[in-house]
Amino acid sequence: MNESDHRQLADRLSKMTFKQARREIRRLDRAADMKFWRNSIWDEYHTLFMLPNEDITITLVEKVELEETDKRDFTGPPDRKQQDIEYTYVEARVAPLERPVKK
Repeated sequence: MNESDHRQLADRLSKMTFKQARREIRRLDRAADMKFWRNSIWDEYHTLFMLPNEDITITLVEKVELEETDKRDFTGPPDRKQQDIEYTYVEARVAPLERPVKK
């Protein structure tokens, strides 16, 4: 795959939902391996897939929205409240595979 194919694939995956993008990745390469799931990098959450037969890596990027509820969180101090977390799928990033995948 060349650079233009990477951009086209990233654009196509970005237009899908998170679940559809994961299915499409499995269709592209049955040997696809999920290395990280919602790995926090600054204000983004990355899910990394390595596709050894296609020699690419695909990173699905999500943003998070936190909302405090009225329910008490019993794991901390008495004034601590539970939070509702909502993940929003933002984009896909496609890059060439830099090293072979260890199986």
